[in-house]
Amino acid sequence: MGLFDALSIALYAQIPVVIGGVLHMWSVTHDQLPAWKIPINQRLFGANKTWRGLLLMPAFTALGALCLLPMELYLGEGGPFGLALPLIGAWIGLAYVLAELPNSWLKRRLGAAPGALPSRHTGWFVLLDQLDSGIGIALAYWLYPGLDWRVCVLFALSFPLTALLVKRLLFIAKLKRSAI
Repeated sequence: MGLFDALSIALYAQIPVVIGGVLHMWSVTHDQLPAWKIPINQRLFGANKTWRGLLLMPAFTALGALCLLPMELYLGEGGPFGLALPLIGAWIGLAYVLAELPNSWLKRRLGAAPGALPSRHTGWFVLLDQLDSGIGIALAYWLYPGLDWRVCVLFALSFPLTALLVKRLLFIAKLKRSAI
């Protein structure tokens, strides 16, 4: 597999996560399912890591993965995901949520308020905020459906740029309070 092919698949694999993330931010902004807005563990992860996010992000990412169905049908056997799109979407949506927890835990240990950056090592946490979910999703894609390791590495390297762009657009659309 060449570099261009691997990068193309890595960018294609970002589509479900971007759709899932946008739908999740819309639901947070519009306070959908308020009964599920319960922190998973406020002391460990802060108030912003909720059961609602743990439920909605995999569901919305599964919906985002279904958007790939026409392309997967067109590609047939050559498609990277096949027809297990909802399962793969839910899996990577769960990976997204779980990969953010260690970063939140570390921020709480350093005394940062939920949704804020610690006063110490701020630059590292800005970087970590962009890398954590991308690495988690890349690992999930490598484990199942078993994407080539080169695709997964390129996913992990390119996803932070996509995430920053999407966060900026969500900020402009007033669906997010900050652009990072």
